[in-house]
Amino acid sequence: MSKMKEIDDIAQGIADVTKELMRDSIDWQIANQKVTGDAYKELHAYVMHLAIKKMYVDAYPEIEENTWEDDW
Repeated sequence: MSKMKEIDDIAQGIADVTKELMRDSIDWQIANQKVTGDAYKELHAYVMHLAIKKMYVDAYPEIEENTWEDDW
């Protein structure tokens, strides 16, 4: 296995675990919101989107925040 493939596999594993932890954390954090069904799914997706955006901006402060595509 090439070194880049090994690093890619490591990054994918981290991404998978992080995504699952974020989903669970968002469920817990928005549990008291008065939404159900599709509205709950939309809120969950929106919070996930914002959290990822904040992590990206924090990781790359030299990139203008307004360059992030925001369809919300």
